[in-house]
Amino acid sequence: MATTTAVSPAAPEPQPRMSAVSRIVGVFFSPGATFKDIVQRPSWIVPMLLMIVIWFGLCAALVKRADWLDFTKQQIEKNKFAAAQIDNLPDAQKERAYEQGAERSKITQYVRGVIGWPLLILIAAAINFGTFKLIGGVRTNFRTAFAITVFAHLPMSLREVLAIPVTFLKDPQSIDPQNFLASNVGAFLGDNAPAWQLILGGSLDIFAIWAVILMAIGFSAADPKKAPIGKALGIAFGTTFSLIFFFTMLAWIFL
Repeated sequence: MATTTAVSPAAPEPQPRMSAVSRIVGVFFSPGATFKDIVQRPSWIVPMLLMIVIWFGLCAALVKRADWLDFTKQQIEKNKFAAAQIDNLPDAQKERAYEQGAERSKITQYVRGVIGWPLLILIAAAINFGTFKLIGGVRTNFRTAFAITVFAHLPMSLREVLAIPVTFLKDPQSIDPQNFLASNVGAFLGDNAPAWQLILGGSLDIFAIWAVILMAIGFSAADPKKAPIGKALGIAFGTTFSLIFFFTMLAWIFL
């Protein structure tokens, strides 16, 4: 009597893991597969360091090239409370105040170059982690949410890379350290536009919208059943526009 031997199915080959560099490139060209790999092995150190280096390089370019005295005067004129205080000063003290403000702005720019991105991404990760948990019921942890947020913000670093040569080509008086690349509506409103319009227009940025889309893809990859891509896009854009509306209203009331 012939005997048969059961043949067990071959174990599936493990999927190759993406390197940090492959993930950085993949975010731009194949975000779906890239974020699936990120949620399986959350890590963020390499892209975070890359963003800090790029941002610090842009800050250094802005400090070197921008007309900070003129920028300080414009900022004070836009703030009705600061303008009222400085208008009462004698001309000599007024000029000294402008010069001190310009020096403080330069120092602040360098400080932002070091802590700007880590702080921004920490806040963004906490907000999106909370909203996707509460509204979408996404089953993930903060470590994964933070890694998603870091990689999702890489298009913002692309904007800064493009802004560095632009900063050196532009006339110093035409450089706006707060709006260094004309990738948003605020760049076309003019310096005399109300603060709330500049905040609203500046938020409507091509690279920022790209980052929001990547955020949705990332959280959808973290839990595709609870957050399919359509729902994830709704949560991501809803959260973003709520924050934009909040800060726009604050500027409209106080500035």
